[in-house]
Amino acid sequence: MNEMEHARFLRDYSRLFFKNSFKTSNKTYSMSYGTATLLRKMARINYSEVANDLVGYYRDTYDNFDTLQLLTSSPQLARAGNCEEYCGIALKYGFENRIENIWVADHEIHEFLILAADPGISATLTLNEFCQYENCDYWVCDPWFNIHCRMHLYGLMANFKSCQWESEGKEIYKDVYNSERATLWCQRLFVNDMTIYRMTDNNGQPTDDLYDFFSR
Repeated sequence: MNEMEHARFLRDYSRLFFKNSFKTSNKTYSMSYGTATLLRKMARINYSEVANDLVGYYRDTYDNFDTLQLLTSSPQLARAGNCEEYCGIALKYGFENRIENIWVADHEIHEFLILAADPGISATLTLNEFCQYENCDYWVCDPWFNIHCRMHLYGLMANFKSCQWESEGKEIYKDVYNSERATLWCQRLFVNDMTIYRMTDNNGQPTDDLYDFFSR
């Protein structure tokens, strides 16, 4: 497989892993706007409350590796996770199957994977700086956002997806008391640097950053 196929494969694997579960705690719906049906809105709001308890339990009790092990051993209906867990499940599967050239992009509000062969990516980047890789065959795998695209197109795809979500009335939790429109959340992705960590090398072997990721 190449980077494009790996990125799509890992995204689809993670999304299938969380399918028919409580899914995320940080996606909800506004009751005052949006095209989603009332039934769909109420179901997502109720599921997000359960997911919030589960995600909080995982993160307060376990490190990343044990959280992912617990998720893997849980019945599908009992699974829950936000971008960190969606990204982690994809990364765990990629590492176990020796997929090469996996990177994690870590922003203060979001996390996703990049598939990029040598010469690789800068250690820190803003989302606007992704455009410098237009001529590279680098691909984003963002299972939480359901995005699979060329790296330089990620900002455009994030904007498109957030507009689509907002038209449905979907919002993103900022904290336990507040949520914000999806487009406002997306705008914050364009602010401040992302730190880029390499997880596997050209042979699919783990890097020191991967062990640090799983132990934190």
